[in-house]
Amino acid sequence: MVKSLLFAILTVLAVLFVGKFTSYWLLMIVVALLAFLFNLRPWPAFFVAGLAFGLSWFALTIWISVQSESQLPEQMATLMGVKKDNFLWLITGTLGFLIGGFSAMTGSFFRKIFERKEEGIYRS
Repeated sequence: MVKSLLFAILTVLAVLFVGKFTSYWLLMIVVALLAFLFNLRPWPAFFVAGLAFGLSWFALTIWISVQSESQLPEQMATLMGVKKDNFLWLITGTLGFLIGGFSAMTGSFFRKIFERKEEGIYRS
């Protein structure tokens, strides 16, 4: 539980601070490396990182929209055939959940490649 909470906090910090200077695919590598280092099982890593990544992207989207008071989200919503730009916030959060979750799952599975399996003498 503590390991998962620390993993979630570090994922949020990576998204907030590293995400300002890099693209999303570098964030995916950072989250995969965090999952590799924390040695979480694949599904818990998926959900913890997905929630952390998705909620931080959701919060950043709202923060940027409110701070800038830009018309761009409304125009993008009109282009996509959506009545409200708030729906784009949900889409961004969902994409963040999927990106973060699959990145952490990849890091967790990558760690399993290097784990040594205990095999007895007579087992094949």
